Amino acid sequence: MAVMPRWLSTVLAATLALPAAGAEIQELLAAGDAWWARRAEGQAAGTPAPLPIDEAVAAYTRALAVAPDNLTVRWKLLRALFFEGEYATTDADAKLALFERGRELAEVGIDQLSREVGGRQTLDALEPEEIAAAVDDRTLAAETFFWATVHWGLWGQTRGKLAAARQGVAGTVREYADRVVALDRTVQNAGGHRILGRLHSEAPRIPFITGWIDHERAVVELERARDLSPDDLLTRVYWAEALLDHFPRRAPEALAELRAVVASSPDPDFLVEELRAIEEAKALLAKHG
Repeated sequence: MAVMPRWLSTVLAATLALPAAGAEIQELLAAGDAWWARRAEGQAAGTPAPLPIDEAVAAYTRALAVAPDNLTVRWKLLRALFFEGEYATTDADAKLALFERGRELAEVGIDQLSREVGGRQTLDALEPEEIAAAVDDRTLAAETFFWATVHWGLWGQTRGKLAAARQGVAGTVREYADRVVALDRTVQNAGGHRILGRLHSEAPRIPFITGWIDHERAVVELERARDLSPDDLLTRVYWAEALLDHFPRRAPEALAELRAVVASSPDPDFLVEELRAIEEAKALLAKHG
């Protein structure tokens, strides 16, 4: 009997394993999605119970171990890590660790995307519109850059605004958010515009580092986000806060918007997130109303 060449047996084994691996990924992804949908369970005063989001992170982490090149799994893990750090964690060091992990995972995802354009050096030299024209799936790329932007921003915010600015975090956030807008303006409720608006509103203007910060652009970007996703409570709060901080003559508009947010019923699918937005609106009204 002829002996099968080792290389052929390796190829056959890998081929036979593909359906099983694919099924495992789908099962883990479905488990992660199911736990993600339950992330508000047990919430008290806007703080969720840790179990659902812990399980979501665990399922997505296992799925990514099986399929490290799967960008859908990667951005969903980034989304879960964001929620865990932003809403389910109070310890500053634990938050920083989660956002650091997210930042590293996101950079790997961007490296994977860069293969479509000839490598990371080539990608970083392209304008956002050129990246959008070159990638295969613009929305998938937008999700990857969006969650990279979120983790870079929150990592920097947790470290402190001035320290983050000096380390170039604001520039990275601006660059990635510009790419999100070019790829898909609507992704995550116009998330690219919302992040750009928040960045230009909140980042400190430091000569030779963040001298490009523009408060007028902050309002413009947040209004673009509001036009594209008018029901997003967080965008509305950020827009009102930008007006109060930088354009006090428009305070009546801002206060009216905040009152409308407080009177809103939170979306059950985004219960924790919108309860937080409502509390932020209440705090701004107490300060400025």
